[in-house]
Amino acid sequence: MALFTRIGSGKKAGCVGFDVYFGAEIRADWVAETQSDCRYKHGIRPLTRLTFFGVFLWLGTMLARPTAHAQSFGGQRVFPFLNLPTHARVAALGGQVASATEPDGVYFQNNPALADSLAPHELGLSFMPYLAAARYYTLQYGLPVRSKGRWAAGLQYLSYGQMNLTDPQGNTLGTFSANDYALGLTHARTEGAFSLGATVKAVGSAIETYSAFGLMADFGGVWRHPKQALTVGITAKNAGVLLRNYGPSREAELPFDLQAGVTFKPRYAPVRVTLTAYQLHRFDIVYNDPALNVTFDLNGNAIPRRVGLANRLAHHLIVGTELLISRNVNVMVAYNHRQRQEGRLLNGAGLSGLSFGASVQARAFQLTYARFVYTPTAGGNSQLSLRIDLARLL
Repeated sequence: MALFTRIGSGKKAGCVGFDVYFGAEIRADWVAETQSDCRYKHGIRPLTRLTFFGVFLWLGTMLARPTAHAQSFGGQRVFPFLNLPTHARVAALGGQVASATEPDGVYFQNNPALADSLAPHELGLSFMPYLAAARYYTLQYGLPVRSKGRWAAGLQYLSYGQMNLTDPQGNTLGTFSANDYALGLTHARTEGAFSLGATVKAVGSAIETYSAFGLMADFGGVWRHPKQALTVGITAKNAGVLLRNYGPSREAELPFDLQAGVTFKPRYAPVRVTLTAYQLHRFDIVYNDPALNVTFDLNGNAIPRRVGLANRLAHHLIVGTELLISRNVNVMVAYNHRQRQEGRLLNGAGLSGLSFGASVQARAFQLTYARFVYTPTAGGNSQLSLRIDLARLL
């Protein structure tokens, strides 16, 4: 079935047309070179590619479905280190990012579709002193593979350091170490304004003689406005299977996350705003601590604290802003509502949920620093990232 609508008159008239083939494609924005010759112009791509992306997200959601609606508490979820920021810019923008504007290639561990702008031999390194003696490292590298699309490799590694090994009576028997790791391979390709990407990764954890291992995948898509600095992204992260747990039971929740985000820069304003929504696969992610803010009725029964709709929605949102001081210098600040609510104490929240950072670029190097606070008593954490364009140096 075909429908054409003529616009204008004369020798060269424009037309808007739609060709509909059941299950195949929809085309739009045609231009007539003559009154009888309309050709495809702007490239709104076949519907099958969007359907392919939808299948990706559906697959990720189905793999996480058995535990997607359960409230997860400490110790009941494996591989929580996958939720740590993979880059200092991500940390400065609230800890989670699903969209970004160029240069955004090194952020593919947050959304694999962003790897489409990662140049071959582009290297990203990050370091974060975590809690106590723990150290967190990430690596991103653009692989020089000659094929359609881009390939990248990524690594996340968290070392907890050395700890004392004791018997039940407290006698020291020696020391042991613990660490988590995730090694992934990413592929992304662009069709018009759309980019699609996928990551497969091996994830493991070891604590003394106990270990866990799983296979996971991330799926993502990004749409970039052809004329404005506007990017919309969606990603399904950490979908997969747990092949081995620390103990005999495999009943543990994977850190699956469904995210969406938008990044926008007004044309004449030196700011860039990023809004990220996460944990979209389950509505209620508020941790209602029964030991805090408890009230009782006349019979002495505890009355649970009520959480309003606005507060529940805000728990899913992160708002980040970048001040573009110059082409090579950015300053970032963000607010994470869930992190602030969960990190607050009885006497106040302090800077919990707030993060900030700065980025400086010179030739083939970009240095980014971020500072964020989980809870006032624990102080803040810092993350430092370096991006190097090795191809430009060589």
